Amino acid sequence: MKTLQLGILRESKNPPDLRTPLVPDDCRLLLSRFRDLRIVVQPSSFRCYSDDQYRDAGCLISEDLSESRLVLGVKEVDPVQLLPSLAYAFFSHTIKAQPYNRSMMQHMVREGISLYDYELMTDESGRRTVAFGHWAGIVGAWHALRMRCLRNGHRSVPTAAELGSYQGMLDSIPDLPLDAALFLLCGNGRVGQGALQMLQAAGVETFHPEQILEFPDKPWSQIHPKAGLVVLQSSDMVVPKNGGAFVESDYYQTPGDYVSNMAPFLQRADVLVNTIYWDPRGPRHFEAPDIRHSTFRVSQIADISCDIEGSVPITTRASRIDDPYYGISRSTLSEIAPWDSNGVDIMAVDNLPCELPREASHEFSRALLQHFITPYVEESLTSGLGEPQQSLLSRARLLEQGHLHPNQAHLASYAAL
Repeated sequence: MKTLQLGILRESKNPPDLRTPLVPDDCRLLLSRFRDLRIVVQPSSFRCYSDDQYRDAGCLISEDLSESRLVLGVKEVDPVQLLPSLAYAFFSHTIKAQPYNRSMMQHMVREGISLYDYELMTDESGRRTVAFGHWAGIVGAWHALRMRCLRNGHRSVPTAAELGSYQGMLDSIPDLPLDAALFLLCGNGRVGQGALQMLQAAGVETFHPEQILEFPDKPWSQIHPKAGLVVLQSSDMVVPKNGGAFVESDYYQTPGDYVSNMAPFLQRADVLVNTIYWDPRGPRHFEAPDIRHSTFRVSQIADISCDIEGSVPITTRASRIDDPYYGISRSTLSEIAPWDSNGVDIMAVDNLPCELPREASHEFSRALLQHFITPYVEESLTSGLGEPQQSLLSRARLLEQGHLHPNQAHLASYAAL
């Protein structure tokens, strides 16, 4: 039987992304299970696992991935690195027709490339099976805690990257000079659960949304002696335009029929932690001019979702791990330095799991191995290296030899088809 080759890309984003889609231990598991499998890894000086660790796991180290049946990456790939007619798997960030990746999408169409997108890897219920979201939530919530301390003049709080591990973050919690602030966590999905885990580990006390609305409309520090947290679900954040009860299935199908119900919470909270998936048809949490009003108490936003001018309209750009914060002036709505008394601080790092690349990669790799790579390899080898057709694999296919999957027909003009 002919050998099946998988390739692992060296990430091409700048600044460099340190993560990997498959960690050496999982490569070793695959190679021990499938005799007719070969894994070729592009060398990298910055990947969170060294070339020698992959070599010790049985992988080959080579720049040349042209013989690969499937090439794995993490983030978008520089088009000059995409080889014609090959199949790739990575986060393409194109399924919302993101303008900044349109040229990459059109290049893949022209070159007859097949693409599996990790965002499309779901189970029968539509739940995503492969994601970094849990770690984005953990790191994003740490930023929320750190931002609060920095605004209050405490400049020595380390980043997650400086601490190096989740355990390092836990160990440093007793040293956090956190004041009595109210945190508002929007969303309870994979990202939201990670953020909740971090905030609760930091000792932030959780309250129900109804409790918060019963408290007087005044600074949290005058109500409670310690930091508090309220978690909002969709039913708390929006209401039907025409009155009536919130119906979850209806909201996800026709989000344009709903309006934001966030104002009462934004009047009471100090820090907003945003983790929701935003549908452009639906309402934003607030509109940018709202921050001019004295009733808008929130002074800091950790926008883990990082949809530019999306659910948080004053997220005007993504920020970087080495420069994570910026401010938005309440009066001019333009960018200013963070911690300004007349500003709202924004954290909008769009690759948060990179701050803990080994832990994030390990969890992602194990899910990818279970839900995608193993079925892909099994079916490829069984079918004589034909393209796998399993439904779970098909759902993840955005492009097949340069043609859009039927589920993604809405991207036709974006892809120049």
